[in-house]
Amino acid sequence: MQAMSKRERVEAAIQFQETDRVPVYDILINDAVIEYFTGTFPPYGEEGAKLQCQAIGRMLDMTRGAGASPREEGERKDEDGFVHYHYRWTSGGIRHRPFTDLAGAMEWLKKANSRLEKQNKSFDARQTADTFKERFSKLTEYIGDDTVILHGQSGTGLDQVRYLLGLEFFSYISVDAPQLLSEYLDLATDLEVKTIHAIADRRLSPCTLTYGDIAIKGGLMHSPAWLKAEFLPRLQRLNDAWHDHDILCLFHSDGDLMPIMPELIATGIDGLNPIETTAGMDIAEVKRLYGGQVFLTGGIDISTLMSFGTPDEVRQECEQAIAAAGPGYFIGSTTELDNGSKLENVLTMLEVAWNKKLR
Repeated sequence: MQAMSKRERVEAAIQFQETDRVPVYDILINDAVIEYFTGTFPPYGEEGAKLQCQAIGRMLDMTRGAGASPREEGERKDEDGFVHYHYRWTSGGIRHRPFTDLAGAMEWLKKANSRLEKQNKSFDARQTADTFKERFSKLTEYIGDDTVILHGQSGTGLDQVRYLLGLEFFSYISVDAPQLLSEYLDLATDLEVKTIHAIADRRLSPCTLTYGDIAIKGGLMHSPAWLKAEFLPRLQRLNDAWHDHDILCLFHSDGDLMPIMPELIATGIDGLNPIETTAGMDIAEVKRLYGGQVFLTGGIDISTLMSFGTPDEVRQECEQAIAAAGPGYFIGSTTELDNGSKLENVLTMLEVAWNKKLR
């Protein structure tokens, strides 16, 4: 088969067509890998972000999270009083919340709902589009115009509100004051739908990310009944909005999604990521059951294999995944190529995808 451009390869794969080689999709936040592909260890700030993008352009067919930069580890306090801490590339969590009891958590949620309502009322589609296009153009300049950058990252607000409240208060409120959570999710989804219609342009990218971490190892984080009532209808609104612009939706959730896969597919998702094998997802079984309905991305274990395995073990896993998933599969990690991934293992994954030696 004649060699394809990255965009051609991605367009074919998301339509389950044969490609000249398996495309590679991932998030890159690995210092050693960036240094290997650029010759420079990424510093803090914009220069680090530029190097990350350059490395992406030299190794990935499709990506998200581009333009991130390493930063000095530390804390920051936001306008609500949450104290967040972060590592070099990633968030570390919340050290302090501005409430200590259920009443305080509910009061904060009411304020958050009021803020979202104001944001919806004052939404400026033109300004949103201009800001997005400026940012996307900059990323394209850094990466190169052939690598596909996922158009956006659209969530229903579930991940954010659960993170800010903490799982305990989130759970209590979902029982004691479910209308507050429903209001938050409605307002957050309304705002995201407006954003989608403002920025969507298939010329920029044929694919976007819709997301919601709803599963963990061995099962779901929320009951199927709750997900069907509160999450899935809003996810469908996001998918429908992107589909209005002929853009396909790659759905992301960690964990074992098998108990709710038919319902997820019914919302209109077009792809599935990251196929977390150590959580109970089996790429061959997902392909057998749903491979004609959703394209697949990921499946190469980041928690153990890429961090502690040998290149031979990585090569075997990659070859098995490609054989099992066939057309409509993007090889990649089960979330992101972070600093836990050994350089030699990342290069091995690329060697299998590219069918050539890198070292």
